[in-house]
Amino acid sequence: MSTELQKAKHLVDNEQYELAISSLENLNELPWKEERYRLLFLAYSLYMVKRYNVAIDTADKLLLMNRNNEYASQIKYLSYFELENHESALNEIISFLSYNEANLYKVTLEELLVDIKNGNISEENTVYKIQELALRNNVSL
Repeated sequence: MSTELQKAKHLVDNEQYELAISSLENLNELPWKEERYRLLFLAYSLYMVKRYNVAIDTADKLLLMNRNNEYASQIKYLSYFELENHESALNEIISFLSYNEANLYKVTLEELLVDIKNGNISEENTVYKIQELALRNNVSL
């Protein structure tokens, strides 16, 4: 990992998100692997400073490079949730888990099953899809 990217990661690790964003936005022409880290650190930092729309766009760029990056998908999911766009949040998790196994999302699937049980999610197709994804990923209440 390049020195500049390591410095940016250190800023993220120390919750200096605005400084990390400035640093990460100015990094150019990185090798493919490092660019993925840059986008992940940037999306996370943007989420942490409540710039949710930009975090979503940045996570999308990372998912175009690596569609099985669960961290990027979760940043999108959480950003949509914070924007109170619950439909897009659910669509993100459903879309991601339609192609990938859950790891970090196992806890989220458990929470969604509780929401279904409590009647907070009632749209039939969404309920069915979440239950299917939970079953496929060995998640239950």
